[in-house]
Amino acid sequence: MFTTTPPTALILDEAPLFFAAQQFLQSLGLRVPQDVSLICTDGDPHCSWCTPSIAHIQWDNRPVVRRVVNWAANISRGKNDIRQSFTPAVFVQGGTIGPAPKE
Repeated sequence: MFTTTPPTALILDEAPLFFAAQQFLQSLGLRVPQDVSLICTDGDPHCSWCTPSIAHIQWDNRPVVRRVVNWAANISRGKNDIRQSFTPAVFVQGGTIGPAPKE
């Protein structure tokens, strides 16, 4: 991914991956958000310590956990459970998103 040109934005799944990517980018001399925008898919308590603030997605994982537990219980009883559920989420724009690069 970095052979030709570095990406201009990365969306990372969890805070540990976010911080690892941020450190890797820094080792390459790339700056966040000037060179690469970073977004974390989970708001983590550690993010509140960061400056600039981390752009992230805020959502309540409790309904997801309940759904997975119910799905596993249904499957274990031989019940076909293919219901789809949705989880409301909010994008929190932080200071790790920079402007799009100019052509």
